[in-house]
Amino acid sequence: MSDLIPYQKPYQSSSDLCQKLQRDGLTIADVDNARKVLERCSYYRFKAYLIPFRDEATRRYYPEATFDKAHELYLFDQGLRLLVFKLIQKIEIAVRSSFDYWVTGKNQNSFWYLDSSLFNHSDNHIRTVSSVSMSFRKSKEEFAEHYRSKYFNEYCPFHRGLPPGWVSIELLTFGNLKSLLEAFNPHSIASLKLDRYASRIAGAKDYVTLLDWLTVIHTVRNDCCHHTRLFNRNRRAPKLVKNLLNPDIPLVKTNVTNRDQLNRIYTSLAVIQKMLSAFGFEKFGEEVQALFEEYPVSKLFYASMGFPERWNEEQLFF
Repeated sequence: MSDLIPYQKPYQSSSDLCQKLQRDGLTIADVDNARKVLERCSYYRFKAYLIPFRDEATRRYYPEATFDKAHELYLFDQGLRLLVFKLIQKIEIAVRSSFDYWVTGKNQNSFWYLDSSLFNHSDNHIRTVSSVSMSFRKSKEEFAEHYRSKYFNEYCPFHRGLPPGWVSIELLTFGNLKSLLEAFNPHSIASLKLDRYASRIAGAKDYVTLLDWLTVIHTVRNDCCHHTRLFNRNRRAPKLVKNLLNPDIPLVKTNVTNRDQLNRIYTSLAVIQKMLSAFGFEKFGEEVQALFEEYPVSKLFYASMGFPERWNEEQLFF
């Protein structure tokens, strides 16, 4: 027998929801403003920022919990998403440009992404080429229309209408780009010296580490794009991230095993900063610090974000 039951919870207006929150012990100083907030962002979305102020055992809010504090935390997370997305944009563009430049320079083939011998026999490469083909055919960009009206490639007759790598790589989503980079076979990784690309250009120890970092960044990017909670979500622990951080600044420990907590936004920001620095961009620690100052309630959640108390002494960021 299934344990599922029909969903039959009744509709509740913003006023009803405010009354419910008050019954559960949440202080609401300005009910009219609280109603407007819930109507703008939805109770379902806002609830994620109420949970840190609630005792999960009793499902009652702590005595010091207020709607305004939860809203401030919501605004902090919103600001953090905007900042992080701006930073990831720089990485995404830099990887597109530098990777094509590197591979084309190594094998002297402007259409390298169509060379199946470079890739594993997997769906990643096939899907990526299909995505480029579809995007390029539909693109209204001037560069695409110009190429379609004037050129063809003689490298790959089956895809004679597709452009060189520096054009095609601009048509890929971040997910497609990551899949393409993951599809290179071991022989190509060696012959194209992709470990050297990772260390000299992108700031990672080797190509495997770079792919891991791009997976971490891709997940964070998706959270930013879809406006989901960013600040305290569990994440993939980036490969070799502790090598980037000052060992004299103690990291946050996990509650259960007392090990360093490496699966929060702090370590994701560490690899973002490392890659940005490798590509020649400035450090962003002061921008994060400004967000903490603008929304002071966020400082209560350093630990849940993986931020050490002395994080502002970390030279990686400052």
